[in-house]
Amino acid sequence: MFFVCVSCVFIFVMYLESVSKGMPVKRWVFLGGALGPVAWCLFNIHYRRALIRHIGLQACSWRP
Repeated sequence: MFFVCVSCVFIFVMYLESVSKGMPVKRWVFLGGALGPVAWCLFNIHYRRALIRHIGLQACSWRP
């Protein structure tokens, strides 16, 4: 029962995060429901790698 509640919470969290950061919504909502809090860690790593791939390592970026 606890895992189901945590999964439902992380479905909502991953939806908000993926919409706000412009990542694919369906993929991250599914992973949020399947993996729970681990999906949020994976999301942050994936977002950071995509950002570095886009702007480069030597570039300066402003993220409010």
